Amino acid sequence: MTLMELEQLIDVPAVSAPGQHCLVDPYDEPYAVIGLRVVVSRDHVAAAVDMAVYKHYGDGRSADSLTIDEIRWHTAALVLSEDALGLQRAGEAMAALAVEDFHEDVTREHIRACYRAADRAYPRLG
Repeated sequence: MTLMELEQLIDVPAVSAPGQHCLVDPYDEPYAVIGLRVVVSRDHVAAAVDMAVYKHYGDGRSADSLTIDEIRWHTAALVLSEDALGLQRAGEAMAALAVEDFHEDVTREHIRACYRAADRAYPRLG
C-alpha cells in the first residue's frame, strides 16, 4: 500500500461501537481511555460475526438475528483481542469460506448470514 493510499484511508468515516470495552481488572484503577481507529475489511467484520455467533451465542442463534449494536460491539472486541496477524488470518479464512461451493447448505447459509450482518452494520460507503 502506498503512502497516498494510506492517507486516503484516514478519510474513511469511522463507525463507533456501542458501549466501551474495558481491560481494567476490578482491583485496578482506570487510568486512561484510548480511542483507536482501525480500518477493517468486510471479511474481517464477517469473521467477527462468525466468532460472536459461535463463542457468545452458542445457542444456535443466527447471524441474521444480531442487532447492529451487537455486530459493532463484537467487531470492536475482535480488533481489541486479536493481534494483527490473527485478525488478518480470520478475514482471509472467512473470504476463502465465502467462495467455496463444497460446503453443506447449513454452513453456506451461515457464511452468507455473517456477510449480511457485516453489510447491515457497516453499509458500503459512498
